Amino acid sequence: MLIDTHCHLYLPEFEQDIDETIKRAEAQSVSKIILPNIDSESLNPMFTLYNSNATLFSTTIGLHPCSVKKDYEEELSKIFKDYTNIINIIGIGEIGIDLYWDKTFFKEQQKAFDFQLNYACENDLPVIIHSRNSLKEVLDILKIYLPKGLRGVFHCFPGNLEEAKQIVDFGFYLGIGGILTYKNNNMLEVVENINLEYILTETDSPYLSPVPHRGKRNEPAFIIEIVKYISKIKNIDFEKVASITTKNAKTLFKLQ
Repeated sequence: MLIDTHCHLYLPEFEQDIDETIKRAEAQSVSKIILPNIDSESLNPMFTLYNSNATLFSTTIGLHPCSVKKDYEEELSKIFKDYTNIINIIGIGEIGIDLYWDKTFFKEQQKAFDFQLNYACENDLPVIIHSRNSLKEVLDILKIYLPKGLRGVFHCFPGNLEEAKQIVDFGFYLGIGGILTYKNNNMLEVVENINLEYILTETDSPYLSPVPHRGKRNEPAFIIEIVKYISKIKNIDFEKVASITTKNAKTLFKLQ
């Protein structure tokens, strides 16, 4: 069985063929798809998809750093005020800091990140961290919360081997997706040298399709290509990679 630990299957890109997309995923032995939230507007589509198949889907809530604006406090209130009465949440995400597109709301991103990390600690929930062009800034904030038992995964891990080792030392997992299959990237060295016990597999659908599907819309069925690449890089049987990464996801998110 395989688990896609990061997939935005509730987005409009899947409206026309969601049933077929799910069937293709299940045909590749995908047994669980975790749906991270983006902002308050994505809550209803995400919950609707979850309710259509609560066995296959699990959900997390959070405010994506690219959605943090001046009204971030209002957004956080909408997202977090009643979640326990809505659905069974298994984590907080995706959250973090993004300095790639725009640095205008950097301070607001830091405050929103801090709020959500504190919330995760208080409710014993793992976090899904987005850290594009901001790994140092994210790590500096995380150090404050590690003594409080914070745990989680760095989604679409963007760093080098040295940074990966630091994150693993924190007790965090690395989310590995389609970028691993691209030429000239840090992930080859990272995956080769980091113990499989600290790796989760993800697609980030509809983005970052792995080879041989690069350039097309990504989907959970393609998680099999990522597992194949990990298997090849580490010279470990596909079944063992699938088993260990699935166990890792179940451990982090406390999945049955």
